[in-house]
Amino acid sequence: MSMGMDFWKHGPRAGCTALILMLVGVFSPARESHADLIWRDHYSNNQSISNGDVLTDANGVNITVGTTVYSDNDGGTFDLDSYSNPDYFTFRNQRLGGVNRNMQFSMDNQNNDPADYLELTLTFDTAVTGMNFTLLDIDSGTWDDGVEVFYNGSNNARDNAGITVTTGAYNGIDNETYMHGWEGYGSNAGNNESLGNIGFDFGSIEIISIRIRYFSTDDADFNPGGQVAGLTDITYTEAVPEPSSVVLCAMFGLVFGWSQWRHLRGQHRPKAPEQQNGVSPIAVVSRASDAPVRTRAREERPLQNVA
Repeated sequence: MSMGMDFWKHGPRAGCTALILMLVGVFSPARESHADLIWRDHYSNNQSISNGDVLTDANGVNITVGTTVYSDNDGGTFDLDSYSNPDYFTFRNQRLGGVNRNMQFSMDNQNNDPADYLELTLTFDTAVTGMNFTLLDIDSGTWDDGVEVFYNGSNNARDNAGITVTTGAYNGIDNETYMHGWEGYGSNAGNNESLGNIGFDFGSIEIISIRIRYFSTDDADFNPGGQVAGLTDITYTEAVPEPSSVVLCAMFGLVFGWSQWRHLRGQHRPKAPEQQNGVSPIAVVSRASDAPVRTRAREERPLQNVA
């Protein structure tokens, strides 16, 4: 048999098998898509976190950083100064909320004005799920920490029962009319304590952006003074298709394509010479599926008179 005929007999089947194996190999590793935004991988100690920074995680997901410092100029002046840290948004190796190495919000609000705030936005170029992070040291002193968390635009994390929020002993859901989040409950947590921490678990919700607003509520003193809060590393998983479903769809498509190819090939197969000349075969002998087909044509003999 020639190489061309051998290809048409075995090539498509072998090609389908190879493609299925390739799909299994390519898509199966997609289960290992867990990643983290680890602050120390992108910033050094005391380095400012700037608006427009683009951070790339270990899986190649790009995260664009947005920072906002807002003051409504209550009293005719800009109310906010940075406090303790070099900038309003800074990476620190300092321990806060019992956690080393975190991103810190820091400000000194010179009026008891909850309309002034710091806001951090993280935008992912690929949807992620299973997001987890902790806000550190949300507590009270001469200040009263307030925080709101939004996702995918203006969706407030307090409004979704699918988001698990774990508050600390020194904070909880706010009782204010102008905010919808969490605030300190009157006690000050030490840097080595987790009593002011708030944990967030977004479960299976697909996230493309997170926005955290930090401020001092109107429960603070007339001049709240300096205040600091932190954000831990963020863990998540890329939202990729389930590998098994992708492979099953591919296998179904290949099997269907193979059956159609066999059908079309049978329609275009040339007829045997006997069929073309109008002679009908009367016997087919086949000892194996690959054995050649033999036919014996019926001979037309004249009738003889019997004396």
